[in-house]
Amino acid sequence: MVCATYRKKGKEKCTSHQIRNSVIEEFLLEGIRSMTTYVREHEDEFVETVTKLSKAETEKALRDEKRELERAQTRVQKLDTIIRRLYEDNVEGKISDERFSKMSESYEVEQKALERRISDLRSSIAAQQEIRVNVNSFVALVRKHTDIRELSAEIVREFVERVEVFQPAQVGGRKVQRLRIVWNCIGEFAPP
Repeated sequence: MVCATYRKKGKEKCTSHQIRNSVIEEFLLEGIRSMTTYVREHEDEFVETVTKLSKAETEKALRDEKRELERAQTRVQKLDTIIRRLYEDNVEGKISDERFSKMSESYEVEQKALERRISDLRSSIAAQQEIRVNVNSFVALVRKHTDIRELSAEIVREFVERVEVFQPAQVGGRKVQRLRIVWNCIGEFAPP
């Protein structure tokens, strides 16, 4: 399997590296087994930890987006005022029609971009406020699959959102491949 970032975005974003499917399958099977074992043996601790992590991440992202939304709304209002004054200056003959046209065009382009961003931020904020980590779904999934002996497409789809494969690094004179599983329902979590 070849790096998707390299394949899609080119060598400016990532270098060409690859990994064998068998390595990913082995990593996934071991990861799913260790996660299900941990969840079965420490269910209460798991639920509490994942809930705290998710809440903290969501609240930080929400605060950041709300701040950006406020700044964008303030700038849009300021641009309205600037455009109105610019129009009045043009009507009163303080600036030429050509200058008015150039200036108002650039302000309107900025304003339209900000309005699109405001719309995106509002959607994102609404979605984040609705998202609650569905830890119980993950726990139910673990209970459903008590003894996983081999990987199947169904198991991978149920447990795994994505697998991130990083560039190999030299450690102690040998290449070490780093992988990370992002789980469905709970995101990133590595059992202690």
